[in-house]
Amino acid sequence: MQLFLFVSRRLSSTTKQQEQKQSSAPLVRLSMLGVALSVCVMLVSVAVILGFKRQIGHFAYSQTGHISLWATGGAWHDPQYPLLLTPEMRTVLEHNPGVAELQPLIQQKAMLKDEDGFTGVVLYGLETGYRNEYIASSITRGYMPSFSDRDSVEHPIVLPNRLAEVMGYDLGSKVRAYFLGERIQVRVYEVVGIYESSGIEQMPALCKASSLRHLMRWQEGMYNRLMLFLDERSDVGEILTRIERSFEENSEALRGQSLAYNSAEELLPDLFGWLELIDSNVYVLLTLMLIVASFTMITGLIIIVLDKRQQIGLLKALGTTDVQLRKIFALVAARLLVRSLLWGNLIALGLCLVQKYTKVIHLDPKNYMMDAVPIALDPLAWLGINVGALALILLAVLLPTMIISRISPAEVMRME
Repeated sequence: MQLFLFVSRRLSSTTKQQEQKQSSAPLVRLSMLGVALSVCVMLVSVAVILGFKRQIGHFAYSQTGHISLWATGGAWHDPQYPLLLTPEMRTVLEHNPGVAELQPLIQQKAMLKDEDGFTGVVLYGLETGYRNEYIASSITRGYMPSFSDRDSVEHPIVLPNRLAEVMGYDLGSKVRAYFLGERIQVRVYEVVGIYESSGIEQMPALCKASSLRHLMRWQEGMYNRLMLFLDERSDVGEILTRIERSFEENSEALRGQSLAYNSAEELLPDLFGWLELIDSNVYVLLTLMLIVASFTMITGLIIIVLDKRQQIGLLKALGTTDVQLRKIFALVAARLLVRSLLWGNLIALGLCLVQKYTKVIHLDPKNYMMDAVPIALDPLAWLGINVGALALILLAVLLPTMIISRISPAEVMRME
């Protein structure tokens, strides 16, 4: 093995040192560049797709949780009936393995008035301790209140920036919300925060649950929607089954109430279906890039073998077998491939970091729910692509080493 490594190293270093004299050197460099660019495309594609999935997933779960529950007779996006969250119900939901957090809310439609007219909005009435990573990380001005009596503003409201721009609201503005029903009711809120809605229409405004509960004359502990957030590796279907079984075994927890519940994937099928379609497109792209990289590397190795005919003939004359020569040139290919992978990784990492921190490539928020191409750097995904590319391309380059057996030492010496 030491001999194989030594010879392969000498062949590789010779190619580098004599590239001015050898016509094959530029072609080998071009092959390495092709492999590097193919790997770069694969890595950047995966980083972008993971970024899309993560960003859109955060958006979807901010609206529905991983699981939404509401009283039957309504819909998750327009719940009609109150739901009493009993201590027993809270225990069943929060103590279910895999459930990270329970977030109750009151969802209510309202009309906001300005000088030019009215604009519809969905209000989320929230309790103390409410956490929404998507919205909290999107606050551009002001702050996220605690939605408790400790807030310095008695009736705070957080608005999506699209709505704030349309209505002309800014921090400190007084917002008059009109609630339609048997009689029109008015509530006045003060804007304490504005978050980036990325151009998405109908993003919710956030306020205290107590203000909406008082408006609808519900008792303490009543909401019209519950959102469950799960641990990262939890199985949604399994948890839904456990919740259903738990309520069947502990029916008194519901106190006669009837619940409807679905996962985010069931509530937003078009959105998650689009993500699955993107996944399939990425698999096609990765396959094509692997094929391109393999053929590029095969071409480079064939060029090296033909360029090293004299050395091959000499080694055969010294008693080196075809199998041993194939191993030597496989090691040559491996050395070139590792260099190509290294350059591909460096280029991909540079492009990803530039986009991640400068957002130079923009998107239309109305179509993509975000204003720039997202990037998610997953070390395991990068490792998998590198290991997979290395293994598959090395298997592919074993084929051109078979031409070594057709090289005759006598013919090579006569030609030289």
